[in-house]
Amino acid sequence: MLLVALLIATAPADTLTLDAAYRAAEAQYPLRQQIDLREAIATLRVQNLQARYLPSIDLGGQATYYSDVVNLPLEIPGVSFPQPDNDQYKVALSVNQLVYDGGMIAVQKELETIQRDIDQQQVEVESYAVRQQVNNAFLRVLLLEAQLASLATLQEDIDAKLNLVQAQVRGGVALPGQADVLAAERIKVEQQQLEARTNRRATLDVLEVLMDQTLPDDVVLALPDAGIATPLSAMQQRPEYPLFDLNRSRLAAQQTLSARKNRPTVSSFAEAAYGRPPALDFFKTDFKPFYTVGLRVNWNAWDWHTGRRDQEALALQQEMVDAQEATFTQQLSVATQQHLADIKRLQALLQTDEEIIALRQRVVEQAASQLANGVITATDYLTERNAAHQAELTRALHRIQLAQAQVNYLTTIGEQ
Repeated sequence: MLLVALLIATAPADTLTLDAAYRAAEAQYPLRQQIDLREAIATLRVQNLQARYLPSIDLGGQATYYSDVVNLPLEIPGVSFPQPDNDQYKVALSVNQLVYDGGMIAVQKELETIQRDIDQQQVEVESYAVRQQVNNAFLRVLLLEAQLASLATLQEDIDAKLNLVQAQVRGGVALPGQADVLAAERIKVEQQQLEARTNRRATLDVLEVLMDQTLPDDVVLALPDAGIATPLSAMQQRPEYPLFDLNRSRLAAQQTLSARKNRPTVSSFAEAAYGRPPALDFFKTDFKPFYTVGLRVNWNAWDWHTGRRDQEALALQQEMVDAQEATFTQQLSVATQQHLADIKRLQALLQTDEEIIALRQRVVEQAASQLANGVITATDYLTERNAAHQAELTRALHRIQLAQAQVNYLTTIGEQ
């Protein structure tokens, strides 16, 4: 079981956590607005399919003229036989009722429901992808904040040493150029701080767009603390896997629908009409009402193996879905192994970072004493101080990179 702790217990109430950023970004993702629309579309289509069980009512009329009509070739003195009119007329109200459709409508309704679920799950897949954008922006802000904290410490140290050298200049034990070196370095640090603050604000603006929330400059972002102890089987939590299953269900339903196309269908019909001649009584020349009722059976007894070929094509599509899932799983496995390797590498680097910082700090302390005693110049001191500053920045970078590798690992396997 994968244990994830993205919330820091000691963080203030207004702290923005990565988990909260995920929820906000996914909740406002524009494609999510389609979920309700797709639900409404599916409902309407199912209602239309259900309406096929209701009787259909048609009103129509017809006027025809025949060049030849029935003529009895009999001649009996004193007897005349009626002859049908060449022109015929009919106005009719027809009612048709489906009695049996071979189960076609039921499968079509199932297909509409499955397609709705596929569309909605596709939205889940696409909205899940926004997490990587959140990861990049969130952790970049943390990296810039670490840089700002390190620069603030460096600035305080330079200010202290600048005051010391200025006192030495006033006492005549140091040249004014030594103070100028430190003053120039202080301005350089201020430039770096301005650049880092500007980049931090720009990255917060990206987060604002993703989350659709306002993030003030003083917002606190909590460094994710992701504990990694998981089997790779947790990858099944990715939203793509339910989508693969739904596609299989859709293809299975299509196979069922294809198999039922050749079943016979039965419907009843009734027609109330008014016209001439009434029904099949061709020898009546008056307009009269009449009616017709009956049953109708349709059966495509031979389809030239089109149904069988449809089944084979759908079976091949099932194999394609299986291949797509296997490819996706392989890609996830490669990515997770890379993330795990990065985590192991960065953990090792952080251990050596601590050793480097301790050594650099000792060198800086020694250089500070030498600067105070006039043994070395301000330039020499800054060389050692900047090396220590770089070591601290490297450690901060490795910490953020470790958190990013852990978060990317969790995002890749779909762990919430």
